[in-house]
Amino acid sequence: MCKGRLKHSREYGVSSMQKKNLLFTAYCLLLTAYSFFPYVVNAEEGKDVQVPIQMTFVKGGCFQMGNIFANEENNKKVPAYNKGSSLFGDGNEGEFNDEVPVHEVCVDDFYIGKYEVTRGEFEKFVNETGYVSDAEKRGGCFGKVGYKWRKRRDFNWSKVDFPQTDRHPAVCISYNDANEFIKWLNKKFVVSEANPSNGKYHLPTEAEWEYAARSGGKREKWAGTNNESEVSDYAWYVQNSGGKTHPVGQKKPNGLGIYDMSGNVWEWVEDWYEVDYYDRSPKINPVNIKPSHAKSMRSGPWSVSSQVVRIFYRGSDIPESICDGLGFRIAKTP
Repeated sequence: MCKGRLKHSREYGVSSMQKKNLLFTAYCLLLTAYSFFPYVVNAEEGKDVQVPIQMTFVKGGCFQMGNIFANEENNKKVPAYNKGSSLFGDGNEGEFNDEVPVHEVCVDDFYIGKYEVTRGEFEKFVNETGYVSDAEKRGGCFGKVGYKWRKRRDFNWSKVDFPQTDRHPAVCISYNDANEFIKWLNKKFVVSEANPSNGKYHLPTEAEWEYAARSGGKREKWAGTNNESEVSDYAWYVQNSGGKTHPVGQKKPNGLGIYDMSGNVWEWVEDWYEVDYYDRSPKINPVNIKPSHAKSMRSGPWSVSSQVVRIFYRGSDIPESICDGLGFRIAKTP
């Protein structure tokens, strides 16, 4: 369409006003294009780069990982069998044993999504690749219908029991779905022609996720605050969500300008889950690559208590798990 108009103007000539209108149209088209390729949000000069999803630069460092408030809360380690799947966790006693011991961890510089991956972003991936999600292949997604959790065959990333816009976080996303999205990103933005599959986009590790959620390893219980009376200012959870997810970025960000790291949806991370992993976690850039029964999740969804949306809470479930409170956020190696 634009090419046709420009060709027409060259052949027949245009007035000064028409030229201005054409320039304005071109400017608007450029803005539209850049809305799909926003810049990295970053406080350090010279680090901004053009990427498909808004990301925040996180300066690496060392911090005390785990529940640094455990002594105050009297959370004690209990046998591993008391820790089950946390997909529908509600913060009951016995669910916190995997948050300790507190241990020193150091992470390198990285980028992390300013927001959770949205439904609109996931739809672009599906439209471009024809990808069929695990929910569509495996007979639906778990969702809360009325007062009951049930699996519905018609529930998937494109439809759940509450309204969604393109700015809502993508849900009914399995770990496998998140990884396929990341493979697509890395193929679109090739790092090396010699090894195009060796991309820089990835799910954050548990250590990267917690370090970023705590505003760069600060002493924070929820992403942005230590005060439970302020949790509603920073997080969507059972007390204020109204039984549904909400568009990303509506609550206050944490100290790094990252949104929704407490609440709204569970976020898959790269690590395999083990209840006692903190007992032997390496200090430098830890990531648990030893396969187990489940993958780790962080953040907590819209349907749980303030205890589950604490930064330290470690969710877990099988890689194929899907529910209407489960999504993801991406990270990137500089």
